Amino acid sequence: MKNNIKKAIAILLKDDLQICITPKGARWGNLLYFFLHAFIKEKNGKNFKLLYTTHMAEVLKWFPDLKKFTITEKDVKFYHQKDASNNFYQIFGEDFGRDNLYDFIKTQLLTSSIKDLLQNIPEPENDWLTINIRRGDFYEKGNTSLYGYDQIGFVKHIFKTRFSEKNWQKITVISDDMIWCEENFFFLNRYSKILEFPEFKENTIISSFLRISKSQNLILSNSTFSFWAAYISNYLYGSAEKTYCPIFGSRRMENTDLYQFDPNWQMIKDFNFES
Repeated sequence: MKNNIKKAIAILLKDDLQICITPKGARWGNLLYFFLHAFIKEKNGKNFKLLYTTHMAEVLKWFPDLKKFTITEKDVKFYHQKDASNNFYQIFGEDFGRDNLYDFIKTQLLTSSIKDLLQNIPEPENDWLTINIRRGDFYEKGNTSLYGYDQIGFVKHIFKTRFSEKNWQKITVISDDMIWCEENFFFLNRYSKILEFPEFKENTIISSFLRISKSQNLILSNSTFSFWAAYISNYLYGSAEKTYCPIFGSRRMENTDLYQFDPNWQMIKDFNFES
């Protein structure tokens, strides 16, 4: 009865807005999937908004065009349709496809200001490799049991099984814990003439994100931050087949496999993520 009254009022006021109740804990990578979902909804003629959360501020700082997909709590009416399903809309091929993804990147993310920032990053060569290592909260407060795996062993496994014949000119390691990476990935200097661990002292998130994005060869972590940087790289350079990613996502679900990956990525399934 109550829902019917809400629908009647919405029809009377010609206000068919649907609102996604964005999870308050969602951050950079997860939020971009919500914005992509809103973008697809709009393309399909739906009046759809995301409920603004404070974590959106950092995303909107660099991608201000996405603000049009948000609504603040004070502007939400009781008769608006609410999506509180807790769906994160991240399944490649189901929640979104490559065409919509690339259209979103082209029209919403690669703004003139972002292109200017990308211009300041050297154009990648075919024999440069970028490795993104996610540490942070994945390896804090007991979260290792959910998201953790042997990252050092994983990278060694890729070099042994996929890159045994490859000579790299430069390897760049980018992480939210560069000190840990310098201590544990110095062995990579045997595979490359140049090994670098760049420090981004200002605008760390966007600088790291775009540096990964402007790469033709990638090794990813089980992180949505990694995935989005890879999507942009794939769009810019057609590099999906040169993107290496662990099949492991998290132990929150019985099936621990990732579902955000592009089918053209090189998914690493022959590594023991439980060791």
